[in-house]
Formats: sequence, C-alpha cells, structure tokens
Amino acid sequence: MKKTELQIRINEFYIAHPYVILIELVIALFIIAGNLIGILPLTSTIYLLLFAWLILFIRGKKWRDFGLRKPASWSKTIILSLLIGIVYQAFSLYLIEPFLSTLTGELPDVSIFQSSNGDLPLLLFWILMSWTLAAFGEELVYRGYFMHRLSDIFKNERAGEIIAVILSSILFGSGHLYQGLSGMISVAMFGLMFALSYYLSGRNLWAPIFAHGITDTAGFIMIYFGVYPGV
Repeated sequence: MKKTELQIRINEFYIAHPYVILIELVIALFIIAGNLIGILPLTSTIYLLLFAWLILFIRGKKWRDFGLRKPASWSKTIILSLLIGIVYQAFSLYLIEPFLSTLTGELPDVSIFQSSNGDLPLLLFWILMSWTLAAFGEELVYRGYFMHRLSDIFKNERAGEIIAVILSSILFGSGHLYQGLSGMISVAMFGLMFALSYYLSGRNLWAPIFAHGITDTAGFIMIYFGVYPGV
C-alpha cells in the first residue's frame, strides 16, 4: 500500500511528538479496563484488534511491519513453537503453577472451560477459539501492537525493548483476570515465552502465534481428558 501524503505527515507527527504514542496506549488500556469491569461486552481482543488496525491504516502500515510475514524457515518456526508450546506448558503446569499456588493460595482458575471435560463438540469449539481469537488475535495485539508501540516510546533501544516485552506481557496477563492472581502471573510468564519465540524466530509473529495455539490446544485436550491440574 502506497502511503498518502497525509499518512506521511502523520508518521512525521508521531516522530516529532512521541507523547502521542502514550495517548494511543492509554486508549488501548481503557479498552482493556472497560472489558475487565464489564463496560465492554465480548473480549477486549476484538476491540484492541480493531483499534490497532485503525492505527496501522492511519499510519499507512501493515501487520507485516510488526512481524506478520513469511518466516525464513517454516520448519524451524514450527519446531520452535512446539518446544515452547509443549515443553514450557508442561514446565508451567507441574512446576510454576504449583509454586504460584503456594504463594497465592490458589491454582489458576480455568473453571470457565471445565464444561469441555468429556464434551468433544465443546473441545473442538475451544480449540477453534484458541487458534483464531486467542493465538492469532492476541498475538497480533500483545506481541504485535503493544510490544512494538511500547518499544517505540524508548526509540527501539535494547533496554527499551526489554521493558516493552515485560510490560506487554503484564498487560497480556491482566487480560486474564478471570483466572485469578496466580492465573494472571502464569499467563504473563507465557507472554514472556511467546515474546522470546518472536525474537528467536527473527522477529516473526508466526512463532508466537503457533506457540500460543499449541499451548492452548494442549491445555484444552488435558481438560477434555480430565488430567489438567486443578480441574
């Protein structure tokens, strides 16, 4: 898409006035908060996707500018995603989450998905949701939009990128308030791993998308068979 003169001027305005990014992020935070307190129906991911798409359109950018492009190697990307999606899922379930439960007094609350225990149609529904709205949608929002816009505030310096990874992961965790404190911490840590896969894959969003989808799918299958801890 060829940038219009207006889009060029908007980008120049962003560069000259970096505080505008903060205003943009505050609006995004209000969307998350509005959803958490029940003002906005449905999931905040839908509203954040629409908002991020609007910002990209105004600035004449595409999601590929944030990493949604063909990876250098599909096989390496998938292998990396499998390692993070399955190995870290097991590490989290049997080590991290029990440790968090000793600190908070509770395991992550995933009771909202408990009805899929033994229910194949419901399992397939949640797997579909995990690969579309969760894996694809949330990774575009948190590893794509949030992580890059936060990094822009720090002018993409190494320390700034680290801060952006941490803050975007915290936001990712806060969006899972329904899982309780231990759940939010656990999800935030998954966010760090998804961010790691993004950088290890050469700043490609397909790695965290696949890792996210694999992680959720493994979790739902465990719930279906009744072997998910705490369910």
